[in-house]
This record gives sequence, structure tokens and C-alpha cells, in this order.
Amino acid sequence: MSTQNEFSKYTLEELEKKKKHFKRLQILMLVLTAISAIILVVTALVKHNPQAYQLIPFLVIAGVVFPFLVFKPIRKKIQAEIERRR
Repeated sequence: MSTQNEFSKYTLEELEKKKKHFKRLQILMLVLTAISAIILVVTALVKHNPQAYQLIPFLVIAGVVFPFLVFKPIRKKIQAEIERRR
């Protein structure tokens, strides 16, 4: 198994940029999930459709848990590479 980080080919400036990009992407997905959940709740209330509430857990998993599980390890690897170089 290789000990080399896959981000080792980037400069420090590029690494900082990528780290910010992944953080922004994670926050954007969280905000869009919250907005979608609010729209879903309002629509369910207006149309008197209680079945729509069943979609909210899936939306939360897809919009909060998935980005957290995917982007956090990437950001940690980038941060480790930045700290290794300093």
C-alpha cells in the first residue's frame, strides 16, 4: 500500500483552494437540503398529503449524511498534505 497522498502533486495554493471548494460544496448541499425539506413540508401541509413526510429522512440522509461521509475524509487528506509540507 502506498503511503503517498493523492494530493501530493498539487501546490499549497491549489490544496487550499480545493479544501475551500469541498467545504463550500458540503455547505451548499446542506443548505439545499434544508430548503428542499422546507418546501416538502409546506407542500405536504398545503395539499394535506401526510405521505410526503416519509421522504424527509431520505432527503436528510442524501443531503447531510452523504456529503459529510464523502467530503470530510477528502478535506482531512488535503489538510494532512498541507501540514506535511509546512
